[in-house]
Amino acid sequence: MDSSKNLNQCNDKSPELNSRIDDKTTGYCDDDRSDSLKRTAGKPDLGWLEDVSNKKTGLGFAETCDPMQTGQIVNDAYGDKGTIYRYSKALRGCDEAMLDMFKEIVAIDEDGKAHPIPIIWATQEKAVAAVMQDNVRKDNSLVVDRIKLPMMAISSTDLVFNQERYIYHKATDYMRSMRADNKPGFTTSEKHERDTVFGVTRGLPVDVSYTLYAWTLYVEDMNQIVEQILLKFSPIAYIKVRGVYWEVGVKLDSIANNIDVEPGDQNVRVIKYQFTLTAQTFVPQPIKRDKAVLKTRVEVVNSNDPDKVTDVLSRLQEAVEGLE
Repeated sequence: MDSSKNLNQCNDKSPELNSRIDDKTTGYCDDDRSDSLKRTAGKPDLGWLEDVSNKKTGLGFAETCDPMQTGQIVNDAYGDKGTIYRYSKALRGCDEAMLDMFKEIVAIDEDGKAHPIPIIWATQEKAVAAVMQDNVRKDNSLVVDRIKLPMMAISSTDLVFNQERYIYHKATDYMRSMRADNKPGFTTSEKHERDTVFGVTRGLPVDVSYTLYAWTLYVEDMNQIVEQILLKFSPIAYIKVRGVYWEVGVKLDSIANNIDVEPGDQNVRVIKYQFTLTAQTFVPQPIKRDKAVLKTRVEVVNSNDPDKVTDVLSRLQEAVEGLE
């Protein structure tokens, strides 16, 4: 084996590098609240232990110092100018998009005329109540022959954070795909043209579950509804949610069918289908605001003369002041 040194040889660890290996709290937190907790990492400090033994509060605190993780939806006038907070309404937008997905479903009658199928945002119980409230006599008996079917209803049933789809929020997208020259696509002009750029992250991935119900009196009507729903999934449907900068995929998880007596009485057959869906959406995180690099200037000085180096630095400083 060649014992001579080569580029792949492992040298001794740098003392400076060793000093950096430390489980410190995030650099965003610059207060002294965590100092007392840090002391527990080394040799136990009995004085510190005695100091807190009689304390009932002040033993723990939140350390959400990263501007992207404060949980804010309102901007602080004196806070971080590099982070823009807002209430995105992304979950509400996802609900509206799911409702809108099924608004175009129709039933074709024997004459070939298409009739839109009404759809409401409601649970199964509320949807049935909505159908029956217009079909009750004064004596509380049901007017069966006036039941308004077919109809559909949809509602959200669950929300789960999907860790597998999470992308670290430091991965910022400056929307370069929006421009042919690959420059940031989301900009504004403050002192100079396009001198401020905005970036977005992928957002927090959440899976929102929905249940879609369909009721009809006739098998043919239900067949038409089921076919139109299935055609939307091949195998995934897509929706657009305001504030979410990517397409949101929607999966059809299951289909169940049965003949029921709701709404109606024992003499009326009502056909019901139940579809379970999952929208793989995102909750947008705060928007990042950064200053753009508009120009660069490089000067090379091949000299160790302090006067020459100082002269170059002075010229660079003048150039920066000129831009400002």
